[in-house]
Amino acid sequence: MEIVAACYTDAGIIREINQDSLSVKVVNSSKGKIAFAIVCDGMGGLEHGELASREVVMAFNNWFGVQCAQMVAGDSFTLENICGKWRSLIEGMNEGIAEYAEKNDMVMGTTVSALLVYQGKFIICHVGDSRIYQIAQGVKQLTADQTLVEQEVRLGILTREEARTDRRRNILLQCVGASNVVKPQFEAGRITEDTVFLLATDGFVHMVSEEELYAVFSPSKGWKKEELMTECGRMVKLVMDRGERDNVTLVALAIYK
Repeated sequence: MEIVAACYTDAGIIREINQDSLSVKVVNSSKGKIAFAIVCDGMGGLEHGELASREVVMAFNNWFGVQCAQMVAGDSFTLENICGKWRSLIEGMNEGIAEYAEKNDMVMGTTVSALLVYQGKFIICHVGDSRIYQIAQGVKQLTADQTLVEQEVRLGILTREEARTDRRRNILLQCVGASNVVKPQFEAGRITEDTVFLLATDGFVHMVSEEELYAVFSPSKGWKKEELMTECGRMVKLVMDRGERDNVTLVALAIYK
């Protein structure tokens, strides 16, 4: 399995501080390549959102560097084990960020969208409204937006078209650090064909259609790292040219069987 990784992030056209955080890692193991990617969109005044997103990324990176390596070496790499560890990690970070915010009289939190690829399988963990897409023969959104507007779409109160321009679309139902209880979404599947995974914060996804994502990031293009890096940067700049005012982050993982 060949894995090509790229990313790009920008504070955007009006904000001085980028509250998004990301990490992408591709490592070799005795049992094949392992890829891990995560994007977090921080919320809070001044640098508080940046702190929340960075702390969660660092916690997941530590898990990947220590516990994930132990799972691979000890043949305990199972969906149940990984989801259990991720759930505990998010619950701990939710409590820790909330305690820090309370002590400092502030509100802060972050979304989390994480992806792990190993031995032809993928696992995702998701809280909030960043997104993970899977692009193969078409485009599939793997994550569900945990927002008030998305909830109203599912209940039939709003149409999908109305939701795209609703002023409440950024109201989250849960995030790490500012929710009493956090219930992550977990999904898993097999990678049966050449695939590109995209992880993006909401600053990116509001300005790009799924048709554009497929046209730009189709795995049939046979991505090389430099080309994928260039395309990630070009697409981030495109959404800013279209008027996006938020921080914008995009991570791409091209998987070739």
